[in-house]
Amino acid sequence: MRIDNPYAGIEALVVDDMATQQTTLRSQLHMVGIEHVDAAGSAEDALRQIRNKRYQLILCDYNLNHKTDGQQLFEYLRDNKILAPDCLFFMVTAESHYSAVASASEQVPDAYLLKPITAGDIEERLKAQLEKRQALLPITKAIAKEDLNAALAATDELLARKDRWFMQALQYKGQLQLQLGMVDEAKLAYQQALQLRPGLLWAQIGLMRAYKAGGAFEACRNLAQEVLASREGAKCLAAFDLLAEALEGQGDTAGALEAMKQAAQAVPSTRRQRLMADTAYRSGDLGAAKQAYAKAYKGSQGSMMGQPQDALALAQTLVEQGETQEALTLLTEAHARGTRGAAFDQVALAIKAQALAAAGETERAQAAARQALEMQAGAGSKGDFATLALARAALATGQHERALALMRQALCADHENKRMQQLVTRALQDHGQGEQAEALIASATQSLKTRLFEAKRLLRSGKLDEALEAIEEELREYPENTTVLLECTQMNCMWLRLNKSLDPVRLDRVRDYLERLEALLPGHERVAQMRRYLRETLATLQRDGNFSISKDKA
Repeated sequence: MRIDNPYAGIEALVVDDMATQQTTLRSQLHMVGIEHVDAAGSAEDALRQIRNKRYQLILCDYNLNHKTDGQQLFEYLRDNKILAPDCLFFMVTAESHYSAVASASEQVPDAYLLKPITAGDIEERLKAQLEKRQALLPITKAIAKEDLNAALAATDELLARKDRWFMQALQYKGQLQLQLGMVDEAKLAYQQALQLRPGLLWAQIGLMRAYKAGGAFEACRNLAQEVLASREGAKCLAAFDLLAEALEGQGDTAGALEAMKQAAQAVPSTRRQRLMADTAYRSGDLGAAKQAYAKAYKGSQGSMMGQPQDALALAQTLVEQGETQEALTLLTEAHARGTRGAAFDQVALAIKAQALAAAGETERAQAAARQALEMQAGAGSKGDFATLALARAALATGQHERALALMRQALCADHENKRMQQLVTRALQDHGQGEQAEALIASATQSLKTRLFEAKRLLRSGKLDEALEAIEEELREYPENTTVLLECTQMNCMWLRLNKSLDPVRLDRVRDYLERLEALLPGHERVAQMRRYLRETLATLQRDGNFSISKDKA
């Protein structure tokens, strides 16, 4: 009699640096009924195989005895969306404290197995995860299709059954409502979860996000502090991040930096060091920024967690601290390690120009600055680290007007970005021109505001098509300006309403704007409000015109 094997179709990957352990895990997976099993001896080897093949299950050893451990590999795969959505990731570890590590980490694997493990242990976890996946399939399928309204409806259907998947469905419901801009409804979902299970960590985190999305920074801060004061949430990175964001939203940059320092102490990962360093650099604490950037740079060398930006950010910080020779040595070292590429080389030249100018090597500084600025010609308008480094190089080599033009470009790229205004002000102050900062910021922001006002004037006078043309022209010039993106989204929704049309091209354009906004302003109340406006627009058109929408990504 044939016995069906529910696991026969699963493609599995074992990641372990020890050949004997690979053999053991392969054998145990075969005993479970998984026939197709590959093996990798390092994180880099695993990454190569995962890019080339779609796996449904990965068993990864936590301690790979390489620069990249199992948790770092997992976070890299999730952060960069390399893992297939249906891939289960099980961490295998001899560390009895790993559950605490995982709960505090950026990403949490589907399960962890404490050595020594048996085939029965693997099957037990696998069966539970596959049952969960099957129960939540209507929700996850709709999410995969980016049909968030259908996913939300699926959560309500699952909640109505009141079975053992109720809390998972409630968690999805809160997340989807936040994505759809239903901030008040999301609060109710998370509050319901907390009524059923007081102290439930994911519900508290979700409620913080809802508070933040609604602009309730005080409530977000208070709840974050409450969670971090608890035994279960003492190392919760999401709580640290939300606390920092709430404090920064209230104008307390020192408090935000302190929160990020505590997070880096709780989980001293490369990513945490970067985030803390970025916060310290923005707030002008160069000593703390230098220390954290150095840890990120040194700690990720030879690892997939390494980023070229680590060397550049550290070098820029060293220059601003007056440690010019150290900055030059670092850039030479990074270059020798093979850290190359046009973007890297351009910024490295800009930082080198600053260091040489500070060291009194005027001609070499001017040559480096000239080369960096030539590489910038024709580039789009961005308010980023590279643009500020180029502006600083121009200031250091006496190219005042070019520096101001670059700073104006950075300011206009997102004219309401207080962080950029702060960095521009500091750059001018560092070169003895701080008195120009206020006028430059006012000039740059007012210029764009005037053009936005003109687009709105066209809108008020009934010239919607002309208004759209004007606002989208600004977006082409400043593709990362969040205010322009919001205006484009709103005006296109108005076009749909006034023309009583579900024009698919315009709908896709609106959804693209919202995706870009979410990347630039994750969890922001203004993005949530715009998602709500799109949802209301679609509902109005469906009600009044009997339209049907097969793929609503709102």
